[in-house]
Amino acid sequence: MESNPFAGSGSEIPAVRLPPTDGPFRHRAARFRQLARSRSSLAGYLNLMADLAEIQAGLWDDAAAALPPDISRLPENPGWRATLRSIADRLKPGEPGLASLLDRIRQAADEELATWGGRLLAGDFDRTDAGIAPLVAAALQVHMTSFASRLARERIGPARTGSACPVCDALPVASLLQTGGAVHGLRYLVCSLCGCEWRRPRIQCIDCGSSKDVAYFAIEGLGEAVKAEGCGACRTYVKIMDRDKDAAIDPFADDIASLALDLLMAEEGYRRLGINPLLVPGG
Repeated sequence: MESNPFAGSGSEIPAVRLPPTDGPFRHRAARFRQLARSRSSLAGYLNLMADLAEIQAGLWDDAAAALPPDISRLPENPGWRATLRSIADRLKPGEPGLASLLDRIRQAADEELATWGGRLLAGDFDRTDAGIAPLVAAALQVHMTSFASRLARERIGPARTGSACPVCDALPVASLLQTGGAVHGLRYLVCSLCGCEWRRPRIQCIDCGSSKDVAYFAIEGLGEAVKAEGCGACRTYVKIMDRDKDAAIDPFADDIASLALDLLMAEEGYRRLGINPLLVPGG
């Protein structure tokens, strides 16, 4: 297993941690493969996501050469659309349903691709095809993560809210308890699209800020590294992943592998804060 690409170092405690300039995707692919071996009921999808992450890693250098000057203009940028078409060409269709989705991407006009990208960036999942969304998200992630990894820190402004990424304004996929150096034990939210991490206090609701009625939930058999932090005040939750208990954690891979935890939280009446665009509602 590769080492953690976001490992902390030095004595400075950053408010925002940028993705590595070589991308997180090879580490993510390896984690998907590892989890597939221990999650038999999800193995098919986890292996598919490993294939997708490997393709993302292979497209990294091309994405860096096609970055827009402003991340808000990304849906209009031809670079990410070329990346999406490359994903459709490289991903092996393991089943007829996936093959038809890949054909649909290949045949779509630029305007349709831009519409898909704009809807996903806006969080409009009700009008986003749940089958195509993970592939669109994967293409956007390559470009957005590449953009964020090269961003000058002085260009990072304050977040709109505590739950919004200060770089691209997207919601988090999960939160991480970091390990190593000055960040050991600190909690960072992880952006669901550009991969940036921003610091938030522990034992405090990400949504409403309350710390009075915070509870933690886990699934027996999934280990202690991934739990859900639920707020009794606003009934939202976010997953919290502890790299001190499992240094190989990847928030996107471990989120999908712990889908049973989302089902538990729904049964308990909690609403998830944030989303994993590699597995959108209805997918």
